[in-house]
Amino acid sequence: MLENMDTKFDTEEVIEEFEMLTKDAQRVQKETLQKILEENGSTEYLKKWGLNGRTNHESFKAFFPLVTNKELEPYIQRMVDGDTSPILTRKPITTISLSSGTTQGKSKFVPFNNELMEIHYADI
Repeated sequence: MLENMDTKFDTEEVIEEFEMLTKDAQRVQKETLQKILEENGSTEYLKKWGLNGRTNHESFKAFFPLVTNKELEPYIQRMVDGDTSPILTRKPITTISLSSGTTQGKSKFVPFNNELMEIHYADI
C-alpha cells in the first residue's frame, strides 16, 4: 500500500518537524494546561479543588492531587448514567467509549466531547 503513495517520505523533514514541535515542550504544556483550566474552570471537578479561577500551572500543582481512573470513576459513571451537567468538562459529553481493558483487565469508560472526537478522527 505504501508503495502506491504519490508523495515520498522524507525522513529528514519529519525529524526537523518533530524537533521544532518538541524543542519547547514545557512551554507548550503550560499553555495547554492554562487553556484547559480557562475553559473548564466552572466544572464541578475543578471547583471541588478550590482553584477559584486560577489558570497557571503552579496553582494547578498546588491544588490538585495526582489521581487515577479509580478516583474519576464516580464522575464518569454519572456521565454514563446521563448527567449532562459540567462535571469534568464544560463542553457536553457526546460519546462514551470503552477502553480495551488492558490495564488491570477491566474496560473503562472514556468520555468524549465533539471537539475531542474531531481531533481523534482527524488522525485516523
